[in-house]
Amino acid sequence: MPVSARFGACPRACRRIVPVLLAWLALTGQGVAAEPPQNLRATLFGAADQALAAANGQRASLLAPDSYASGAEAYRRAEEILADGGGIEAIQRNLARARDDFTEAAADAEIAGARFSAALDARADADSAEADRYAPELWRDAEETLTEAASRLARGRDKSADDRADAARGQYREAELAAIKANYLNETRSLLETADDLRARRYAPISFERASALLAEAEQALNADRYDTDRPRNLAQLAEHNAHHAIYVARLQRQIYDDDTTLEEVLLDWEGALSALADELDVPVYFDDGHEAAVKRMSEAIATLKADITFLEQAVADRDAQIASLELEVGDQSQSLARVNEALARRERQRERFERVEALFEPEQAIVLRQADGVILRLIGLNFASGSARLTDAHDAILGRVQAALAEFPEANLVIEGHTDSFGSDASNLELSQARADAVLQYLLANSPRSPADVRALGYGESQPVANNETPEGRRRNRRIDIVIYPRW
Repeated sequence: MPVSARFGACPRACRRIVPVLLAWLALTGQGVAAEPPQNLRATLFGAADQALAAANGQRASLLAPDSYASGAEAYRRAEEILADGGGIEAIQRNLARARDDFTEAAADAEIAGARFSAALDARADADSAEADRYAPELWRDAEETLTEAASRLARGRDKSADDRADAARGQYREAELAAIKANYLNETRSLLETADDLRARRYAPISFERASALLAEAEQALNADRYDTDRPRNLAQLAEHNAHHAIYVARLQRQIYDDDTTLEEVLLDWEGALSALADELDVPVYFDDGHEAAVKRMSEAIATLKADITFLEQAVADRDAQIASLELEVGDQSQSLARVNEALARRERQRERFERVEALFEPEQAIVLRQADGVILRLIGLNFASGSARLTDAHDAILGRVQAALAEFPEANLVIEGHTDSFGSDASNLELSQARADAVLQYLLANSPRSPADVRALGYGESQPVANNETPEGRRRNRRIDIVIYPRW
């Protein structure tokens, strides 16, 4: 596409180039073979094209709109004269004007770019958020304000130009936020509109209001920090689920009212789904008084299966570790039976010590895990207040049991690890996890004879989750203190 296409010129040179070429040859005194038609335009427009490229490189159409527009108009006129077979002097005169205007525009744009850096940074952020797609009117308003600021700067109205640039910066920030909200929240808003059309406010008021409240909370979170999108995204997803549920309930209610189905048929359908799940668990369930008893029985069965799995996994890990250790030890044919017996006895002492530590804690307080070179106390019951690293009297019970557990390993080195969920920035989560680990370290040093040289605290922030951060239970499990014990077996 020729450069002139940027200015909307109509390429008619193919019809009228011969008269202009003959005039050019007459002026230069050259024959037709000396300069073919395709070189004529390059010869005439070369300097103006270079000036145009330099102006575009400085974003002059945005930052020096007046001189850029003047140059563009002169450039168009030159192309029109060329296309119409006009005189060479008129073409050269307009191209000289275009070159000068583009050169001036490039210089003015460079100055404006430095002076309006804050507005341009805001524009870049809005562009990254696709504000031209998600908030087109706000984007256009900001663009117009910035070009107005550039025009005033070129006319020497510095104070007025700065005021307009500051206004443009605010408009770009507004467009950026609107685009981020649209990107994360528009789908939920659309679902709520569908639910409203189905009269979900009447037929499914709880789900509808819950979805509306979650949407409002997500928007408030974006207003507070538009760049921390983990929590707003999670809230928006929850709002979508509730909106879908409101739509489902509203449609079901209308089917009942229209006699397309009955309440009994709906209940039997749901009970059938629960019965199928209960069959997989090999648990008989009945719905004499509703679903509560059936759900309770299935939950108990699932809890039992999970406990069995955990026990078996630990047993397999223990056996594998024992086998691996014994294989290494018997690899040396010269070792004596006494050494093998001692190794087995040592493993038995380790197992007994591990079981004593495990027995100290209730399931909701801690999980005791064995690894190849040590033991992990995963303190799932040691919960801090939101954003806090302060230990209170409420923590004494579990920390007392921790001290009893550590007394089983008086010679061990300890690493106290702090972990958080994914909500909040990486930096703040890292700082908070370190502060919590430090608080536990100071408590243990103050209440036990252990040497500070044997204990250290590390904060890992959100980098080592043990559960899904997309669910409340998963986030609760990820907000934890792990005490890693490295015994000198």
